[in-house]
Amino acid sequence: MFCSRCGKELTGSPAFCVSCGARLVENRNISPKSRLATSLLAWYLGFLGVHRFYLGKIGTGILMLLTLGGLGIWTIIDFIVAVTGNMKDKEGRLIKKW
Repeated sequence: MFCSRCGKELTGSPAFCVSCGARLVENRNISPKSRLATSLLAWYLGFLGVHRFYLGKIGTGILMLLTLGGLGIWTIIDFIVAVTGNMKDKEGRLIKKW
């Protein structure tokens, strides 16, 4: 289970996050994919769309590969979105887990 506010992994079934104090609710919208891996892939190989392939977004991964990451603009935007924890995987789940 992960905190929906700070993304910290929690053990057991606490009612509040020990890190930020947010009230916890069972959230099925958090992806098991790593935000760190997504961010690093976006930074170093984003122009090839590797982070998109990692998230299961094959179509946009191919588009990024063909356009070299939208000439870098798409890559920078994806990196910022990944670092802030607002990127989603193929099923629409947020990438929160570091």
